[in-house]
Amino acid sequence: MNIISRIPTDKDSALVMANVYEEPRKPAYWEQALLSVWFLNTFVPLPLETPLRYLIVLWFLYQFVLFKEQIIPVVLKAWPLFLLPIFGLASVVWAPYFGAAVRAGVLLMLTPLVAVIIISRFDISTVLRCLFFASVLALVICAPYYSTMYWGGPFPQKNYFAQQMLFAALLSFTTLLNEKSWPWTRALAAVAFPVALLFMLRAPSATAIVFAAVGITGLLGVKFVWGSISRVRHLRSLLLIMVGGLVLLGGMIVVNETNQNYLTDFLAALGKDTTFTGRTTIWAAGRHAAEQSPILGTGLEGFWNISNGAAQSINELDYKPYGTKLTFHNAYLEVRVHLGYIGLALYLLMWAWCGYRLFSQFFRKSSLEMSAMLVFGGIVFISTFTESFAWSTFNTPLNLLYLGALATLSPVRRKLVGQAPVYVNSGMGYVKA
Repeated sequence: MNIISRIPTDKDSALVMANVYEEPRKPAYWEQALLSVWFLNTFVPLPLETPLRYLIVLWFLYQFVLFKEQIIPVVLKAWPLFLLPIFGLASVVWAPYFGAAVRAGVLLMLTPLVAVIIISRFDISTVLRCLFFASVLALVICAPYYSTMYWGGPFPQKNYFAQQMLFAALLSFTTLLNEKSWPWTRALAAVAFPVALLFMLRAPSATAIVFAAVGITGLLGVKFVWGSISRVRHLRSLLLIMVGGLVLLGGMIVVNETNQNYLTDFLAALGKDTTFTGRTTIWAAGRHAAEQSPILGTGLEGFWNISNGAAQSINELDYKPYGTKLTFHNAYLEVRVHLGYIGLALYLLMWAWCGYRLFSQFFRKSSLEMSAMLVFGGIVFISTFTESFAWSTFNTPLNLLYLGALATLSPVRRKLVGQAPVYVNSGMGYVKA
């Protein structure tokens, strides 16, 4: 325990009451190594990926049993994360493929539970460090695929590969800027950052490039600007009002310029077209499928199944082999098809809670860690409109989203346990015993 207090600097010695703090638990190196392996397992395809994943999940569940007094209160505070999985498990009653629905429901429930267990046992700085180690190892694993990165390297599609390399770059950049990081990890980050950017550029994803520019600019702004302007009263609020005004002004200009097609021009600048690489066709099919069971949906795993003719028709439209398990490339449409409007409402509630947590944590504690988690959450949110990664289980986007929203709920922090009398000499200012 540490005893720290402000001491009056008079000429005589004094007996004062000092605050007594309990220092947080420092996780063992083997625990951090195991957490890094877990993040690596969800970051990049690995040999024996599924058995390894289940073994580590068993370790997490063992941690839950051992430390349930710490973990259960965090679970209760994070209740919006569990409503959709609970409803998903209930959908096995009407899902057409019972076994597949049960498996999907259990994984859907375990995904936020594992995130809660992690944040209950590790502070956010340790979590980010382990994520960074996992991203570096992912770069090593992806390096032999350099010649095939244009098509996705070890991943099934290039967009997902580019997004993973984007996360690796931003994790490295965060570590590089963080003065509290170990010196050798900052040196490693200085090497990993350009390598991750190079790999990202090898997969021609203009969206990832835009996210990288915005993310790097945001982290630099928090590091060198946001903290400085906080010294001037109300300057942050004034800056936010100005930014909001500029956004509204831009929106008014776009709405009034009816003879211009800004969306088409913007997509063309990113190398895209108005069909979003054929996604609009799949979205139309998804809306039609959602209308078949609008309230409850098909149930988990009720659509993308080799026995479902509608799913195979979409494969044919998308020139995919028979039996390919596609996605609708839209997380909200996935939820609506499988769990109906009830599931969609629960999914939107989850996003509202995560967004509130990410922003409130950032404004209360504008640290580099909180700003990085806000940037990651923003990237995951925007990706929900064109990808279905946020409607999945055990992947990097969900790890970053859930752990970011849970960051300040971690019980692993310095705690005030009381006060104690301390006898000090004059002129010491602070005493630590």
